[in-house]
Amino acid sequence: MMCTQTIIEANNEAGGIDENPSPCNSPRLVAKWLANPDDWSEDDFLSNANSYLLKKNGSVDIAEMHLLGILVTQISIYIKCFKILKSDGLIVGFNNGVTLGPNPHISIADKALNRILQLMKELEISPRSRDGYKPAEECSLEFKEWLKGP
Repeated sequence: MMCTQTIIEANNEAGGIDENPSPCNSPRLVAKWLANPDDWSEDDFLSNANSYLLKKNGSVDIAEMHLLGILVTQISIYIKCFKILKSDGLIVGFNNGVTLGPNPHISIADKALNRILQLMKELEISPRSRDGYKPAEECSLEFKEWLKGP
């Protein structure tokens, strides 16, 4: 079974994760394509996810491959919506600009994100769905006090 630390180290070597310090004194791990959606690669994700499942389970069956394909499609939909929302904004004009309303891509992105999370749980690749999951360390008392405010 591949541990999270091994995944983090492998992704760091491949340039797949940015690490930024957080107030909780632990690295903030962010996939590079989240910061730059143009870096998203369906093929890279499929390859990495397939390798992870193979190491975790010892094999990858056809059902898991289908689910991975659907997951990649949903992530791609989410990223397309994210790009559109970034450029067009959350509020858009309808009826030649007469009516303003929420950008329809908000709803599409939200549905895709929910499907992504469901698929990740089904494939047991979300952190909480893994055996032996332990939540991240708590923040320091000083930081918690600071968060409470005056």
